[in-house]
Amino acid sequence: MKTAAIICEYNPFHNGHRYQIEQIRKQLHADHIIAVMSGDFVQRGTPAFCDKYARAAFALHNGIDLVLELPVCYAGSSAEFFAFGGISLLNALHCVDYLVFGTESASLAPLSVCAKLFTEEPVEYRRLLKQQLKCGASFPAARAYAASQAAGMDLSGFLTQPNNILGIEYLKALLRCRSEIRPYAIQRTGAGYHDINLHPVASATGIRREMLTNGVKEELHPTVPDDVFSYFKTSFGKTFPITWDDFKDMLYYQLITEPHPERYLDHHPELMDRIVKNIRNYPDIETLIANVKTKNFTYARISRYLLHLMLKITPTEASAPCTYAKILGIKKSHSQLIRHLHHSSDIPVIQKISQYPAHLEGNALYSFEQTLTATTLYRYAVGKKYGTSQASELSQPLLIV
Repeated sequence: MKTAAIICEYNPFHNGHRYQIEQIRKQLHADHIIAVMSGDFVQRGTPAFCDKYARAAFALHNGIDLVLELPVCYAGSSAEFFAFGGISLLNALHCVDYLVFGTESASLAPLSVCAKLFTEEPVEYRRLLKQQLKCGASFPAARAYAASQAAGMDLSGFLTQPNNILGIEYLKALLRCRSEIRPYAIQRTGAGYHDINLHPVASATGIRREMLTNGVKEELHPTVPDDVFSYFKTSFGKTFPITWDDFKDMLYYQLITEPHPERYLDHHPELMDRIVKNIRNYPDIETLIANVKTKNFTYARISRYLLHLMLKITPTEASAPCTYAKILGIKKSHSQLIRHLHHSSDIPVIQKISQYPAHLEGNALYSFEQTLTATTLYRYAVGKKYGTSQASELSQPLLIV
């Protein structure tokens, strides 16, 4: 039995994601495909466009066999923590043969060179990096220069591509976990990660922007599978979209009452000072972030810090290996996967959410409840915005399609 895995967000699911899944079946002949998916908050540090169970259903209807939730301490963090959380979870399952990810590069070789370099950090690389930072270069530019010089090949353009960067972090995490899972790259097709134009293989960024600007129009249909477009038509303006501004009251309260903001992941004194000075001047979170942003503090860095402050996520949680696996949904025809996970996994596998206290303790219990709190806040925001009743996730049945 051959099992492949993807670490993903599906925010939302689109044709590029379906293409990747089709290629896994075609190229690897995988019997099972597992997705470890962000929950209700995603890697850019923002709320997911639509909730995690809707996105899990998209995945299961379009080729994924089992969806596990990536705990929020990793899901809303930088590429390094995001990748490490997903890899440490998959590694603990002891049933995954391949980790599959998309890249802008057609080859794994330059990713492997960078992963080894950034993991080992040889003396010459560190010297060059420090030199460039002293000269005022941003960290990405300094790292690209130092890596190119140390590796003896031009990596500057390669290291500006978001999927390549994430791929390097996956490889670093596999090294860190001493994992036997084999990496497998599939070259990205269609629109670039940040491309906002609509194409048959459009980016999630472009699809979200189109809906926020124009609602759900027929022009959107060619970019996503039929079931996803059907959900868009029936649920837009009823349960989604959700944006940062739907959390501004919660966030504002946390900003003015938290006595130790330095405890939380991505904190920086200068960043916090800029946020505090600007928080009362702007009516929405997006405008606040835009006015706090500098060369050194990107949108994503600011947004992640705000998320970590709101949910009280510390560096300790994000840097520790994942301690449980929570099932969001499964394809009925692959239900044997659940039994297999229970037998093979080194970490508890949570199938029925309400029973989690009987299976978890210590760090695992804390992480699970932190993610549960994130979902509670998300559902509160949905209910407040759209006037719909949002039940507790504790009563959520396992999604089976």
